[in-house]
Amino acid sequence: MLMVLFKDRFLILICFFLFCLPNMAQEESINQVIERGLNRAESQSLILAKKLENREGVLPRTYENDRLQTVFYDHWVSGFFPGILWLLYENSQNIQFREYAELYTARVEPAKKMKNTHDLGFMLYCSFGQGYRLTKNPHYLNVIKEGSENLLTRWNPKLGVIKSWERKQWQYPVIIDNMMNLEMLCFMTREFSDRTYVKIAETHAQTTLKNHFRTDYSTYHVVSYDTITGIPHTKRTAQGYADYSSWARGQAWGLYGYTMMYRETLNPIYLEQARKIGNFLVSHPRLPEDKVPYWDYDDPQIPNAKRDASAASIMASAFIELSQLDPSNMASIWLATAEKQLRTLSSPEYLAEAGTMGGFIIKHGVGDLRSKNEVDVPLSYGDYYYIEALLRLKKLISKPTGLNERQVWIKQMTRIASPVLENLAAGTLKKNMPFESLSNDSLRRKVSYLEAVGRTICGIAPWLELGPDDTEEGKLRAYYIDLVVKGLRNGLDPESSDYLVFDNHHSQPLVDAAFLAEGVLRAPTQIWKRLDRQTQEWLIKEWKVSRSIKPFESNWLLFASIIEAALLEFTGEYDVKRLNDGVCRFRDEWYKGDAWYGDGKDFHFDYYNSLVIHPMLTGVLRIMKKHGLSGAEFLPIQEKRHSRFAEEMERMISPEGSYPVIGRSITYRFGSFHALADAAFLHLLPKSLNPAQVRCGLTSIIQRQLSQADTFDSAGWLRIGYTGRQIQMSEEYINTGSLYLCMAVFLPLGLSPDDAFWTNPPVEWTARKAWCGANVGADHAIR
Repeated sequence: MLMVLFKDRFLILICFFLFCLPNMAQEESINQVIERGLNRAESQSLILAKKLENREGVLPRTYENDRLQTVFYDHWVSGFFPGILWLLYENSQNIQFREYAELYTARVEPAKKMKNTHDLGFMLYCSFGQGYRLTKNPHYLNVIKEGSENLLTRWNPKLGVIKSWERKQWQYPVIIDNMMNLEMLCFMTREFSDRTYVKIAETHAQTTLKNHFRTDYSTYHVVSYDTITGIPHTKRTAQGYADYSSWARGQAWGLYGYTMMYRETLNPIYLEQARKIGNFLVSHPRLPEDKVPYWDYDDPQIPNAKRDASAASIMASAFIELSQLDPSNMASIWLATAEKQLRTLSSPEYLAEAGTMGGFIIKHGVGDLRSKNEVDVPLSYGDYYYIEALLRLKKLISKPTGLNERQVWIKQMTRIASPVLENLAAGTLKKNMPFESLSNDSLRRKVSYLEAVGRTICGIAPWLELGPDDTEEGKLRAYYIDLVVKGLRNGLDPESSDYLVFDNHHSQPLVDAAFLAEGVLRAPTQIWKRLDRQTQEWLIKEWKVSRSIKPFESNWLLFASIIEAALLEFTGEYDVKRLNDGVCRFRDEWYKGDAWYGDGKDFHFDYYNSLVIHPMLTGVLRIMKKHGLSGAEFLPIQEKRHSRFAEEMERMISPEGSYPVIGRSITYRFGSFHALADAAFLHLLPKSLNPAQVRCGLTSIIQRQLSQADTFDSAGWLRIGYTGRQIQMSEEYINTGSLYLCMAVFLPLGLSPDDAFWTNPPVEWTARKAWCGANVGADHAIR
């Protein structure tokens, strides 16, 4: 009987496990987490709003000992609940949230006259500031202005800080929390064009940076200044475990504050400080796996110490913003940390069940454990930053991720390349490739095939160089590597029907022998080394044939130079004059300033600095340096110019994902961004430029241009145009083969999928940010 019972229970357990397994294996999407969190926030906040709507002047603080705890306008947390209601109104556009937001915001208004607190930013900016952002109510602006003026009565220009408290045990105490109140001052400068406010905010931030942080970038809670010397006379804690400890919410205030200050001022000092604080937090050995910190990182009771969900909410919101501002490869780590925190906070362990906790949202906050006040309770500021973080992430993930964009790039690149490479490999390129051109030159058709091949390989080569592997992308690369290797044998075999013209019957082959050389240099392992000996010899012979073509005194000199660089790399033999002429002309004669070269002695306002000059000049110099040749010492200067030019090109991407229609060869489409793509591929982007914004900007252009009707013919060949088919925007030297220089935009596919270019969270590009009102800073020429 016992055995039967045991078997029955065992079978029930197995069945239960098998039933649950699919649900256990499928993690809830982050979109679902966000929507579930916001829905719970809405229902809980309505409960709380209705409960207090008839209690004049009352605002919620926490829910403790089964009772709702409230405050009036003069408490530092008074502004958070109105801010919550404004954020929920923004998300839902539910008029009920706006009405409640207006009601509870009005209750905070008397705080504008207070002069005995530094917390006016929390009180007024989280309430009236959110309300003004969403409604532009001029009365709200007047309240913020009056409150800001009263906050500045606590400013001491000699000490360089805003005083926090009036407590006798300290002369002039400043707490790390005070960093959060600087946002209101930055807002005042933006709104009234009076830099007094932001200068005070910056001075306070810099003084705090100097005196509050330890060598590991943890922060003291309280620093008190000697009012005579201006030097800190004590560094203590008021709410942390000990003076030497790292109080969790204080670290979160510091992270948020310096991230915000970088957003407002673009001062790189603040970005670096935010990075260092962030690194201290994410790498801390006592940060739990679920990323909700203990109330103090140094509490000896860890792992049995209390958690502080409010600190996690603040961190999550700050990390999401930092992921958008930080151009380094840490951006993906900041975002991943925030996502983990929001998943944890949205789990049953932390997210209040509907109808519980008096209408608060997030459980397990710690206000002041030292004084046994607000311990393991919900907190209005924890709820506020939780909702802010959810909304920041919601806005962010509506954009495609870098890896999704990579798939878009691969799809479009292979779509363009396939007709060229598949026909070349099959020996049918000349049979099937159309010839569209304004030119009647019969020789143009003969050289157009080399144009298509050289330019296609020039762009696809870095991706091929990653090599085949067992991933879907790796298998696709194997296919295209095989096409290129087979195709080049066909194109270089003098007996082949697809034999490509390199000789001097026309000057054009010099151009496309050069683009082919540029491509092979970009994939020495997967192209050059995979060619059989005979094909290598044929290619060397054809490159040498191009020496019979004299380049024009323009960017054409670099065509000769890059071919000689390829011969140097693959044979050790090169023509010294042809190698050096292009480098010397651009180095010594044709530089016009601020990263722009003349195309010859004259300047032409077109895209040839990008199409040819910067990529080829940098490429030649890198080969020269590799082989220890004289003249390579110019490379650092050229790379600096290349970097600056890339910065300028990124700024040319318009808010809607287009670019100026200027100069000749505009029908090369997004090939015009060759130099920017090359800078990204070579990691030459300036440190201030997030590679993700280059990725996002170029993705927008690629999708915008290729979505136009008539861009491809029925067989998949490109047609002449800037967008679609616009042959009258062409030049006589342009034909179907010429168009494949557009492939140059795809160079960053040669970066591995785990490169910051692909892993950094999506970021708007400069022009888009600027037109949306973001501060993108000034643009300065290089010396």
